[in-house]
Amino acid sequence: MRAIAVDDRKLPLEALIEAIQDAAPDIELTSFRNPLDALAWEGIRGIDVAFVDIDMPGMNGIEFAHKLKLINPKVNIIFATGYSEYAGDAMGLHASGYLMKPITPEKVRHELDDLRHPVEGTRSRRLFVRCFGNFEVFVDGKPLAFERSRTKELLAYLVDRRGAVVANNEIEAVLWEDAASERSVHSYMRTLTADLRRSLEREGLGDVLVKRRGAQGVDPNTFDCDFYDFLEGKPSAVNAYQGEYMSQYSWAEMTLAQLGGRY
Repeated sequence: MRAIAVDDRKLPLEALIEAIQDAAPDIELTSFRNPLDALAWEGIRGIDVAFVDIDMPGMNGIEFAHKLKLINPKVNIIFATGYSEYAGDAMGLHASGYLMKPITPEKVRHELDDLRHPVEGTRSRRLFVRCFGNFEVFVDGKPLAFERSRTKELLAYLVDRRGAVVANNEIEAVLWEDAASERSVHSYMRTLTADLRRSLEREGLGDVLVKRRGAQGVDPNTFDCDFYDFLEGKPSAVNAYQGEYMSQYSWAEMTLAQLGGRY
């Protein structure tokens, strides 16, 4: 996660920096005492979060946030201030959060866990599985490569089953429907399973796949997944869900219907 901290006063800025770094040790943080310098910084378009003091001379935090959103519309703005009367203006900007001074690591962590625009880079495991929208798989932030597109769908179905070990004939019935009984499908299923295993092992993630005789599944404890986080009620995943789930797969509509009541 990349962030900036903006406060015109030296000591409050140092306190803010310390609280942010204590709350998120891996954060890439750049600080500014002049908001104009922050707006002119070449990295401003790539930041995920901006911690901004509101009461600054020349250009206050509200004005700065307006300009920043023109440059970086998806940035999460978290206002830091000692004055509660600015809360209305801050919320009018669709800010992600509002920190009252004195700022503590606990307050910062709470806001980072409930960002308006979730940041995938905050995840702790190497493998991240995204189910909301189209199904996608990332290792260290990069798409995981499969030899066959159906391998990706196989993994999607196993993720959808949330750790249950599923019989191969059930998977074949879902992925191939009426053709599931054909001998060629059984052979292709073995090919996909082997491709999935190789793809994961190539990245040192062989423990993700759980194999049983004639069945397989995934270990949910070995990867991060927005769908699983949503079911646990994690704010970032709840905010990320926009009514779409594994959109490229028709069989996922059943799970989507179940999620619909939670949207």
